[in-house]
Amino acid sequence: MAASGGRIVPVPGGVLIRDASSDIIGSVGISGDTSDKDEICAVHGIRSAGLTPDTGDPS
Repeated sequence: MAASGGRIVPVPGGVLIRDASSDIIGSVGISGDTSDKDEICAVHGIRSAGLTPDTGDPS
């Protein structure tokens, strides 16, 4: 935030997109609700497209 002079505020809500080979092919960023709800929406959208979401959660 300091580097942008306060114009950008980093928040969770981004999810990586992996293809069938587990290669990262993109990402989805969502903001507008709480971070956990943003992530749920991103994961749902990625799965709906037949791809695999990667939230970074090791479990």
